[in-house]
Amino acid sequence: MKICLLLVSIILLSACQPAPLASTVTPTYPTLQLTLTQTISPSLTPTHSDTPTAEISPSVEITPTAEITPLSLSKFEFCSPLEDETFESLPLILVNPLDIPPSFGQDTGHHGVDFAYYRRGERISIEGIEIYAIMAGKTVLTLDDDIPYGYAILIETPLTDLPNHIQDILMAGYLPVPEDPNYRLYCPEVTPPLLTDALAVYHLYAHMQTKPQSEQGDPIACGEKLGTVGNSGYSSNPHLHLETRLGPSGARFETMAHYENTNTVEQMGNYCLWRMSGYYQLFDPFLLFDALEAGT
Repeated sequence: MKICLLLVSIILLSACQPAPLASTVTPTYPTLQLTLTQTISPSLTPTHSDTPTAEISPSVEITPTAEITPLSLSKFEFCSPLEDETFESLPLILVNPLDIPPSFGQDTGHHGVDFAYYRRGERISIEGIEIYAIMAGKTVLTLDDDIPYGYAILIETPLTDLPNHIQDILMAGYLPVPEDPNYRLYCPEVTPPLLTDALAVYHLYAHMQTKPQSEQGDPIACGEKLGTVGNSGYSSNPHLHLETRLGPSGARFETMAHYENTNTVEQMGNYCLWRMSGYYQLFDPFLLFDALEAGT
């Protein structure tokens, strides 16, 4: 009997002891989730082999990107050329890249790169968004709505302003200027530029909605608004045509156009000098953007 009472007492005492507590709290941390979607890549079908055009697929759906922030390298700034676009997002709206540059004397192929989209976030078109200078410089030329560039602006930046490693990249691709480029287009009175030991980077923005207000010689800041994306000149859809070249500093163009019988001798001569002479040689602007991103 005593043994039974003892067992009962032990059982009752065990039942009254508190059970061990197990932690069920999971720490939480703030997270940031960015979503970027693209249902189909833009495509481009040139309508003329000599001029930049863009044909946009209507099924592109991309979420808007962050605000533009100028990036610097060795105290030199590069800026995205388009409103609400970054260097990371620009490849997503690249509809016509720069392929192999044409031979000197020829105006075939595509000179530069085209950016466009049909839908992007709440926007139904790239038309009307702001265009910014990719680097600081000074205005060389603004163009009326002529063929092929339409309303456009040409800006010069001394090569020596750029970081040394980017200077080396650009100089490595600069070829000897031919004595006779053997023009495959009517090119009257092509006057070579005044040559100095200095070179400059030239960047041209074409097919704007209206003529830029800047005048020859005006300073331009990196990220400064130049105008808005349009469909002027020889263009089938709204887009930004960005053309970058390396050539003798101090270029002086008062006008530039071709392919119409109303063009003047000066317009056609300047066009041939800029596009085909070999003095102003094409390079891909993504060389600049990629070198900045890599930091090498």
